[in-house]
Amino acid sequence: MIKNRVLFSDLKKINSKFKKKFLVSLSSAIDNSNFIKGEQTKILERKINKIFDCKYSLTVNSGTDALIVGIKSLNLKPGSEIITTSNTWISSAYAIELNNCKPIFVDVNSYDFQIDTKLIEKEINKNTKAILITHLYGMPCDMKEIVRIVKKYNLFLIEDIAQAHLAKYKNKIVGNFGDIACLSFYPTKNLGALGDGGAILTNSKKFYLTSKSYANYGSLDFRNPDHKVIGINSRLDEIQAYFLVHKINNLKKDNNKRLKIAKIYQKKCDQLDIKRIQETAYKKSAYHLFPIIVKKRNEMKKFLKKNKIDTKIHYEIPIHLQSAFFSKTRRKYQLPVTEYLSKNMLSIPFYPDIEKKKINYIFKKIKEFIS
Repeated sequence: MIKNRVLFSDLKKINSKFKKKFLVSLSSAIDNSNFIKGEQTKILERKINKIFDCKYSLTVNSGTDALIVGIKSLNLKPGSEIITTSNTWISSAYAIELNNCKPIFVDVNSYDFQIDTKLIEKEINKNTKAILITHLYGMPCDMKEIVRIVKKYNLFLIEDIAQAHLAKYKNKIVGNFGDIACLSFYPTKNLGALGDGGAILTNSKKFYLTSKSYANYGSLDFRNPDHKVIGINSRLDEIQAYFLVHKINNLKKDNNKRLKIAKIYQKKCDQLDIKRIQETAYKKSAYHLFPIIVKKRNEMKKFLKKNKIDTKIHYEIPIHLQSAFFSKTRRKYQLPVTEYLSKNMLSIPFYPDIEKKKINYIFKKIKEFIS
């Protein structure tokens, strides 16, 4: 038994290395008293453009808002259908509905649990206007096939990269394959803030300006007394920008740490014959999470909790079965892989700098449970 609890993600350890610089910045922020749309936000957006290899970025106050605003920029007609997955966080489907569009759910594949590209074309009809993909757990989707489909049917492509910061498909950073991409800076993400935050990435000036206007009360400059369209207030504050400006410089380094730790986890899983996400040579995961597939998942979760090991379930109720959507869709979706994962997947503690003794302890207890 180890002395302290094994946290699912040790945010204190992750963020402490930026504490001194941030506190100096915080003092500067108070002196400047420019808390909204100040210089640090501009610096962060330039850093995002460079590191994520995109032309434009717009910081907003959450990953959910990034999706809402991003979809809004596409100017889709009410009732438009957007193909997406049910095996993800509910924000993506909310963003579709809040834009008066309709989510159409397809299943994920059984090897890396990303959208099953073989099923997409079956759902395309005259009302289909876009595909919203989530690069889940840090693993890229099959972008070659997805890009082929959107080109064939002249669809918009929205990439949710909230869990896949700097993940690559054939050496190209995800978020650069579609029309817009949406980032989240939720504290547990690879690039996490000290609260909510998000960003929209695009290589289209048109979508950038439309998003910027909508997120700023309907004006490119929110101080403009004449607002041209109906917009919302969604802006990343300067305090979060100060912190992220420091932290983003470590993103590549921390992702490399995640990769090294993932290799240890993969080896231990294979030794115990535990199913996990399968890697392919042309996909470079950001390893946001490390989920495993196990029998008696709920019992294992309780057992690990009893032994001071925190775990999470991603995701316990698929979106198509949640009350907010089941009553709306009135459609009995056949998503066997998604529903299987919801009953058998467990995410175990995984973060940069997790100690080797904790890794060994996690897998020791997993072995005890399955033996």
